Amino acid sequence: IIFARVSSREQEEGHSLDAQIQRCFEYAIKRDFKVIEQFRVVESTLSQGRPEFAKLIEFIQSQKEKIAILCYSVDRLQRDFDAQYLTLQDLIKKDKADIHYVQTNFIEHKDMDSSDKFRKNLDVLLANDYRNKISDNVKRSVRKKLDEGTILGDSPIGYLNKRRVDIKKEKVDVYIDEERAPYVRQIFEEYATGLYSMVTIRQMVTNAGLKTKKGNKVSVSHIENILKNPFYYGYMDYKGMLYKHVHPRLITKELFDECQRVRLGRRKISYKQTKNPYVLRGLLKCIHCGCSYSPELKKKKYIYMRPTKSQGDCLVCHHMNETKILSQIEEVLKSMSIPNDILLDIQDELKKCSEKEYSHQVSERRQLKTKMDAINEKIKRARDLLLDLSITKDDYTEIKVELEVERHNIDVKLQSLSKADDSFNETLGIIFELASKAHELFKSSEIEEKRRIISILFPNLKMDGETLVFTLRKPFDRFVDCTDHPDWLGRLDSNQRSRDQNPMPCRLATPHRMV
Repeated sequence: IIFARVSSREQEEGHSLDAQIQRCFEYAIKRDFKVIEQFRVVESTLSQGRPEFAKLIEFIQSQKEKIAILCYSVDRLQRDFDAQYLTLQDLIKKDKADIHYVQTNFIEHKDMDSSDKFRKNLDVLLANDYRNKISDNVKRSVRKKLDEGTILGDSPIGYLNKRRVDIKKEKVDVYIDEERAPYVRQIFEEYATGLYSMVTIRQMVTNAGLKTKKGNKVSVSHIENILKNPFYYGYMDYKGMLYKHVHPRLITKELFDECQRVRLGRRKISYKQTKNPYVLRGLLKCIHCGCSYSPELKKKKYIYMRPTKSQGDCLVCHHMNETKILSQIEEVLKSMSIPNDILLDIQDELKKCSEKEYSHQVSERRQLKTKMDAINEKIKRARDLLLDLSITKDDYTEIKVELEVERHNIDVKLQSLSKADDSFNETLGIIFELASKAHELFKSSEIEEKRRIISILFPNLKMDGETLVFTLRKPFDRFVDCTDHPDWLGRLDSNQRSRDQNPMPCRLATPHRMV
């Protein structure tokens, strides 16, 4: 079976699926495999349920003979230890399937030794780390827009997006669609009466001439989505949390709330590309002039790192054999180790961390409930002020809306606390294993795996002539000559407290020079 996956339609249009399948077919021909099925999947690993992956599992289970799954790389098939993947692991243990990762020539089978299993788990960690970095960039962009109150994507029906080019940085303005906005108001007003179903209202606005932005007829689901969208009264819904936006409103909060009561009561109605792969491509700079080093193949077998000199003439940086640079990196990895007795202490520390995590959740839940009680009290006081005519009805409505949004957000946080998350301890365990086997793993890895290991351990690599200058990410800097750091276990708890922000901290250590 060939399994090829991309995360988006844009990647599919870039022929990434075809490239993966071609490589897998070439692999199958070399191994004399007969391809009986292909799975072409456009689906993120973050997708809830991963339905196409479930079909792959069902197909394998229906076969009488052992299946070889051909996949380009581990991140195409797996980027987390999810429940569906554990089902596939069970099939491997029963010798009903093997997984062949074409890019690295690695085969996952039932008789793998501990070294192969660790290498496989590390591949998953590396892929997961890559996904998390992309996710962090997206989250930062989303957080900035939420704080500014600007829309995240396309506006709902009744609004239009317009990109402004009259300012230095491109910005999206949202304004009312004068053609469709009256129909949207009509949907809310008619539905709030409780006299009409969504089906009836859909017929009303369709006959009146309402169409989607793409020119299609609106469906019943379109009507339901309109009625549930708080954007129309001034708030954006992002992952269950409400954020006030700066765009114009179409309806009032009272009208929206009335529609929800009716609805709930009527549920039934870059770097430069190169031809060949190189370990240090795009990872090396001169510490003096800042120019990058580019790989260069000489005599078809010797790889040299050549400074680009883009920042002007520099008397220090010059051509250097890649092997000499890699040997300096390997010296760092050789010095990185954790004694077995400390690894045992780590397991005890992780258990203590889990207990502290539970206590932390109890304390945070108590604080949130206290805030919830305070908000309810503020709403009650605002109601009393309205009855005493100390504030106007408009002032009371504005106060109530903001407090209800705050109460909603607290409720979402309370629900999230009820879900336990063990990923922190799992990640730490793999990090400690990586630290204890870094050099061995680096030596046995393919070029792309070596590049990813370097990117995880070293935030930057620079050359001072022929001397490598580097920094190690925390906590890996603690594992270099760890006999010099007898207090490192005492620091585990402080790292644990920052787990929600970054399970693999990226603060930089003091620069080192290889002599």
